Amino acid sequence: MPVDTAQEIKVMLARMTGFEPNEINEEDVLTDDLGIDSLKVIEIATYIEKTYKVKVKESQMARIKTVRDAVNILNELLTERNAAL
Repeated sequence: MPVDTAQEIKVMLARMTGFEPNEINEEDVLTDDLGIDSLKVIEIATYIEKTYKVKVKESQMARIKTVRDAVNILNELLTERNAAL
């Protein structure tokens, strides 16, 4: 069964912010719309690494500005990991 990475990211962000997952949109800007600071972006990267057994590079972490960015980076990492298997 394929992983719904967008929904999983929204659930994780909901736990972090207090919003409900259905209130979080992929277009939301983490800082402006969800109140996530740079330290919480590190928490997002750590969550992705631990949950999916991948490594988020600093350059990728710097690109996480919106919910969609986090989803896209996770999908890229999963594609790379699966290609290496």
